Amino acid sequence: MKKKLVTIALAVFFVAGIGNVVFAHGGAHGFDPGNGVHNGWSFEEMVPFMKDMHPNMNQEQMEQMYQYCHGTN
Repeated sequence: MKKKLVTIALAVFFVAGIGNVVFAHGGAHGFDPGNGVHNGWSFEEMVPFMKDMHPNMNQEQMEQMYQYCHGTN
């Protein structure tokens, strides 16, 4: 019985966790297949993450990389 309750609790925890991640990045940041527009994170929002991953790159290089990967949209 105890094993079953732990299993159910873990399942609820993972489902709620995954749901929060999808909700947090959904909405305005999602992909709209109707018009093919991807409203992902902007370059300004990505700069802190890019600095962590690419500490030797300057701002211009990171922006070029972002444009190469994501385009202007």
